[in-house]
Amino acid sequence: MASEASAPEGTRYAPLDVSALGVRIRLTFADGVPGDVVDAIRASWAGARVPYDPAIEPGADVPVAAGLEGDALAESLTVQVTLAALNARSGELLMFHACGVSDPEGRVAAFVGPSGRGKTTLSRALGAVHGYISDETIAVDTARTVLPYRKPLSMVREGRPKEQVSPDAAGLQPVPDAPLALTALVLITRDAAQPEPRIEQVTFPDAIAELAPQMSYLAELPTPLQTVAALCDRIGGVVRLTYPDAATVAPIVPQLLDHARVHGEWEPALVTEENPEFDLSEVTDAIRCGDRVVVLAQRWVHVLDGIAPVIWDALRAGRSTAGIIDDVVAEFGAPQHGDPRELVEAALAELIQAGVVRRRV
Repeated sequence: MASEASAPEGTRYAPLDVSALGVRIRLTFADGVPGDVVDAIRASWAGARVPYDPAIEPGADVPVAAGLEGDALAESLTVQVTLAALNARSGELLMFHACGVSDPEGRVAAFVGPSGRGKTTLSRALGAVHGYISDETIAVDTARTVLPYRKPLSMVREGRPKEQVSPDAAGLQPVPDAPLALTALVLITRDAAQPEPRIEQVTFPDAIAELAPQMSYLAELPTPLQTVAALCDRIGGVVRLTYPDAATVAPIVPQLLDHARVHGEWEPALVTEENPEFDLSEVTDAIRCGDRVVVLAQRWVHVLDGIAPVIWDALRAGRSTAGIIDDVVAEFGAPQHGDPRELVEAALAELIQAGVVRRRV
């Protein structure tokens, strides 16, 4: 194996190999990158670093060019490595924009939320007590296996680029010596007025409406909605955690991992018959959850309720507008006021505007 000091011909510094979501990513330093910047980058990636071996082909290459100031360069690299890893695992893994920690048995809790929701702060508070998995992305396969991504933590500094700090330097705990398996999927909401953390079960239609925007390459998965729903089944559903402060969450991680689970009933609701009046080709996947239907169309998730699920079932069964009206009246009865055709046409117009269906010419 080549020494870390051995650089390829024409470069001053040996490349740095890191593991991101199970992908080996190679950072290659240009000649003009200062030595102290190289050292700082190596130190910040200590939590994900793997031995460099020129005989091993990386899953992705990230060039480290000269020109940016050290902190700005380090921040840019963190973004580039993350994007390269996400792209490499597209269509293979469910990848949540989340922070995550593990207990000693390898049970992982993933805390999902949009940027600015406080995941880095939360991951530091949790990782100081529990095994730190990532503050950026929790990637899991259909068997619930979690692939850690111990990237540098991005510390906000007013008026300056974020500082990239390794998990060890930030005082976070190592990954436990146990297989990692997703056990809790947690939507986070910080509310300073909340007296203490509160855990609530979330139905799948409500959960996927919040999860989908926080997932990378969801539409590239095979039967995306069914894949996510099956994962949620295996962990007993999704919960919402409302908490006043990050420090209050670390003590309840065992409670989240042991929380009584609820398995939601669902079934595929895909197109079964060609519809002569409407084009449903933009729909990638659809499932029925009780009296609601979740549809993925044009990479957007839509939750249908009211009369829309009955309309969807009629559409996918090849029914015309007249047949759809009959199905809606049979399910809900004739409206006390107004024409059922007007109600159905209005609902169809909403589905057309949302890009779920198109009326054939």
